[in-house]
Amino acid sequence: MSFEIATLTDTGRARPHNEDYVEYHLPQDPRLMDSKGGLYLVADGMGGHQAGEVASHQAIKLVIDQYYSDQAHDVGTSLVRAYKAANRLLYDEAQSDPAKAGMGTTLVAAAVVGRKVYVANVGDSRAYLIGQGRITQITEDHSWVQEQIRMGLLTREQARVHPQRNVVTRALGSKPSVEVDLFEGELAEGDALLLCSDGMSGLVEDWEIEAIVREQSAQNAARSLVAKANERGGMDNITVLIVSNRKEKATVVAAPPAPSEGKKTFPTIPLLAGAAVAIMLLVAGILLLPPLLKGQETVTATAGIVATTASAASAGTPASPLQTPVLSPSPSGTSLGQGETTSPAPPTVTLIPTRTPTPTATPKPPSTKSPAATSTSGVTPSLPPAVLVAPEEEDARSAAGRMSFRWTYPQALKEGQAFQVLIWKDADTEHQGAAEYIQTNEQEIDLDTILPARGGPGNYWWSVVVVSTNGGDRLSPEAGPWRLVYVGPKVSPEPSAKPSLPPVVPVLTP
Repeated sequence: MSFEIATLTDTGRARPHNEDYVEYHLPQDPRLMDSKGGLYLVADGMGGHQAGEVASHQAIKLVIDQYYSDQAHDVGTSLVRAYKAANRLLYDEAQSDPAKAGMGTTLVAAAVVGRKVYVANVGDSRAYLIGQGRITQITEDHSWVQEQIRMGLLTREQARVHPQRNVVTRALGSKPSVEVDLFEGELAEGDALLLCSDGMSGLVEDWEIEAIVREQSAQNAARSLVAKANERGGMDNITVLIVSNRKEKATVVAAPPAPSEGKKTFPTIPLLAGAAVAIMLLVAGILLLPPLLKGQETVTATAGIVATTASAASAGTPASPLQTPVLSPSPSGTSLGQGETTSPAPPTVTLIPTRTPTPTATPKPPSTKSPAATSTSGVTPSLPPAVLVAPEEEDARSAAGRMSFRWTYPQALKEGQAFQVLIWKDADTEHQGAAEYIQTNEQEIDLDTILPARGGPGNYWWSVVVVSTNGGDRLSPEAGPWRLVYVGPKVSPEPSAKPSLPPVVPVLTP
């Protein structure tokens, strides 16, 4: 199969630098290409200063090197082993270098070997399949909000604007070992794979992704998706990788190709019992089949995806399909959830994900994230969050006295709207305001006047939220948040002792 490949990454409109990284590798050795295929990867780094950028870049380089040097004949096993080796190397580097403490990255990768596809995932970067009139999310996010959705505590609409939507529960480099989700399947003619960071999927709906990829070339689709995410605020780095074997639209459609050996195509006309009926169908087919075929794509048989745990894949144990219903497109163009059924539909594309194994790790935010926020009002946030600028965690490890807090915002505030800086101590459920409302993107706050009464020295978090000046209702999710280490009130040096003067002795005169 020949592919059109497009990659595009963008800093977005709010972040100071790009911590995403995207790359693909096509071996020059034909034997290696036949056995391991091409590898396509997207990573979204996290960590202080440049550590996130380092993590995403190194993770991709390490996985490429480890994957192609692994001697296992099973592609899925090699891919999972590469993830685990990269995780250990990143973790060791983060432990040995204080500047990289808390470093980690998400990573989604697809190995395409002929028609076979193997997708591995850690974190909330995603893989999608677009084909046969639908879009399917192959991977499942390893994130705090996804856990809440799974437990029925949040809807998908609430998760999209939740202040903790960027908190991941799995990442490469954050722990000594990592669990990797693995999916296997096949690509059909006309399918497209899309890998992306959450900076794109968090702002562009699935049905919009499908329409753009379906109607445009891979290069134009990548540009359009990044542009659309930027139009909606560009609040995170944005990265897209598209692998497409879609053909240009033609005015004359060739006859469908013959099925490959060992594969069967589903009939487009149902079989009916009875010789007389069969003869009638045969005659009708001869007369009507050519007009019916005009303008239609080849329909291929559906094959289930296999989801494996890291332990099974690393041991080389063949995975068995999990029992889940085939997903069908909903009227909006996105896939229905598991357990939902639709009316009978024509055969759909391959590479349909099964239930991803439930993560065993307890959701734990990275070092630069705080516990879940508590809203102070019942108003659903409708505005985008601000983006914190300063002080960063490294610059706020000895906070005291007066400090300047700065942030950016993707749009102008309207009348009756204002910013409020929030500061709260670690583990506090209530996130309290630290100063009066303000319309500008910077505010100086005297920490010594507010934090001694909130617990004194210790670990704190700070954030910014848009509020209504009439009642204080929160109109946006909380930004960030970022850590603040308060060391206590600044002590002014005591003035030096003044020399004592001799006593004044009154002089009495007669």
